[in-house]
Amino acid sequence: MDLRLALSLEEALAQPLLPPGVGLEVYLDPRLLEEDVPFARLASQHQGPLSVHLPFWNLDLLSPDPEVRHLTLRRLLLGLDRAAELGADRAVFHSGIPHGRTPREDRERAERLIPALKPVVRRASALGITLLLENTHEPTPEGLGLVLEAYPELGFCFDAAHARVFSHTPDPDPWLALDPEHLHLNDTDGAYDRHWNLGEGLLDHGAWLGPFLDRTLVLEVRGDPRPSLDFLRGLTKRPLTKG
Repeated sequence: MDLRLALSLEEALAQPLLPPGVGLEVYLDPRLLEEDVPFARLASQHQGPLSVHLPFWNLDLLSPDPEVRHLTLRRLLLGLDRAAELGADRAVFHSGIPHGRTPREDRERAERLIPALKPVVRRASALGITLLLENTHEPTPEGLGLVLEAYPELGFCFDAAHARVFSHTPDPDPWLALDPEHLHLNDTDGAYDRHWNLGEGLLDHGAWLGPFLDRTLVLEVRGDPRPSLDFLRGLTKRPLTKG
């Protein structure tokens, strides 16, 4: 099982030891993105599997403000360069879609996002990094499906809590039909993106996660992750197919 723990760059530098067999996914905080020292330290300190989560706060490649568009592109490209410095094999990013868009608006936006993503996809490919598009505020999987179809080299990162809290498609199955190769795992009460440990909320990972245990699984939980690790160990004792 390719299991990783999500931490900020500062948290990763302060983390004395990860649980045995657990890799790392580092959020590239924009406050530190242009500082060389933290990245050099982490590159020398961490030897296991590592992925990154690219910056996303207030970023949108399709913003009506040209300065935000330009900033977004710079942040994503620099983030990929930092990912390469860390030896990351994959990088997760958000589409930047604002909350509350209709399915039609999502489809239209996806059509405009496809050409806007070209330099980001090109940079990731040149660096040998798998780029993964995560669901956030998309109302349905349809818009993401259009982008993934346009770029076969792009992977899908599924976050069930985002689907439940932010989308109009709370059931995991339509999103799982996009065949995610990377999953962000945490639990929620259904009202807020809580980042609880698995089994503490209502997402019922045991009912649908089994067939995807061979993918990269990233624990995005606040606090001690051991309850989630125990939860996943329990799942590995079950059949990996439904029924």
